[in-house]
Amino acid sequence: MKIEILFHTSSSPKTLKKVAAVYTKDALLCIQLKSGLIIKYPLLNIFSVCHMHGQHLGTSCKKRKKK
Repeated sequence: MKIEILFHTSSSPKTLKKVAAVYTKDALLCIQLKSGLIIKYPLLNIFSVCHMHGQHLGTSCKKRKKK
């Protein structure tokens, strides 16, 4: 997964690729990379977070058959 984080003090987003999970813990935004590294940012410094939401485990979306 790829995510973009826009901070209050920045005019362009920070892009992170190869993201395995994104979650909050207390007052932190935690981003776990596929390598196992966890990056933590204070939520107070973040304006917005964008990510593509695709098919995942537990989804009810099914691939359509090609005609």
